[in-house]
Amino acid sequence: MAIASLVCGILALCIAVPGLLGVIFGILAIRQINRSGGAIGGKGLAIGGLVTSAIGVLVVGLVGASMLLPSLARAKAKANRIKCVNNLSYIGKATLWFSEDNNNRAPWQLTPSQRSNHFGTQDGTTAGHIFGLSAMKSELQTAKILISPCDAARMADNEILQAEWANIDTKGGNPVTGGTSYIFCQGGDFLRPETIIALTRNLSSNNVDAGSWSGADEYPIPENAMAGLNKSQGQLVRADGSAMQSSDADLGYMGRVVKGHINARGSFSKGPSSTDVIR
Repeated sequence: MAIASLVCGILALCIAVPGLLGVIFGILAIRQINRSGGAIGGKGLAIGGLVTSAIGVLVVGLVGASMLLPSLARAKAKANRIKCVNNLSYIGKATLWFSEDNNNRAPWQLTPSQRSNHFGTQDGTTAGHIFGLSAMKSELQTAKILISPCDAARMADNEILQAEWANIDTKGGNPVTGGTSYIFCQGGDFLRPETIIALTRNLSSNNVDAGSWSGADEYPIPENAMAGLNKSQGQLVRADGSAMQSSDADLGYMGRVVKGHINARGSFSKGPSSTDVIR
């Protein structure tokens, strides 16, 4: 067993399993040698095998952990993007439910009388004004939906927003002013299913046909970057309910998603859908 422990200890420098066996063999060998009263030799081999096996297990374990941690970090980043897509899906549904109560009009499409009813004297030109509408609040239910797990820099502000959520009221002059990760597209129209309703705030410009997704890995870091998203990473939801992870290939005048958005027709207006965003 002492010899087996030493052999396993040498093999443990490559793979961890023999090292575990070497530790067991080494301990058993030392116990038998000690109980023999000197009749059995080989204690040095047993100690050497035990130490070598333990070192082998430790080295292989550390190397394995160093290889595994980046994979875990990537998996965490992917999970955060999926959660962010889920948030956008819910925001899209909340906006849809709002429109169904207002003759299929999204908050930025309201008639003057509807606008006065929901916004009062507020101009409604920011995403915070829209999120703070009483009708939108009742659909969203919680301010937690408004923060992306990819946007750690704004989570503290969102906690404050959650605490003040009951008092948020755009019409009453108290709209949402911080702690959000999402913006709207002014051309979003539920009677034009291909159009974009909402997206993550890391769009580089104020138009989806001219922008790209800003990344926290760029230098200098863009103002609209989100800590958990790299260059060409963003999320969006369309009027047909499809929420998705997006890349720069979706944006721009000929982008896979934006092209369909622009070319959509019908509903309350003529011509192509607006590509302006509401931040």
